[in-house]
Amino acid sequence: MKKLQIFIILFPLLCFSQDKITVSKGTKDTYIETYQHYSYNDSYSIKEAYRLGPSSAKLLKDAISTSIKWSKLNEEHEKEFEKEIVRFKVMDKESYKFHGYVDKFTQEFTLIFRGYEDGIFEVIIKKYDGYEDFIKIDTMSQLVNFQDLLNGKSANNEIDEIFSK
Repeated sequence: MKKLQIFIILFPLLCFSQDKITVSKGTKDTYIETYQHYSYNDSYSIKEAYRLGPSSAKLLKDAISTSIKWSKLNEEHEKEFEKEIVRFKVMDKESYKFHGYVDKFTQEFTLIFRGYEDGIFEVIIKKYDGYEDFIKIDTMSQLVNFQDLLNGKSANNEIDEIFSK
């Protein structure tokens, strides 16, 4: 019985994804960081941070565009399915800053689209062979905001208009 109790305690920790996402874009690099929110002091703590190279960033942008199309189609057709859209390589942000790009230090991530019969969807980004979600998106507004961040825009269009170059 103790083994079952330990599993029940640990399982909620494995299901957690993110409370906040930030994307930083450079000329050759894209950094994606997720944060966990602590309500007791209303602060955020970094959970995971990864660096994507130019090809991985492009693959992810294309996959997010595909996810937006599929979410609209699933809203109309209401089918239940799960499909991997893309796999891409990332490197831990701190490892990249210390070592530069080293292929042996990269990890393969996957973006999975899940459609449900009631028309809702989930987009999951996680390690290819892992169980824990790095990013989980389940609304169209979150998906569009994430796409905007990947494209170097703010999630808030008003900010982009005020502070345009």
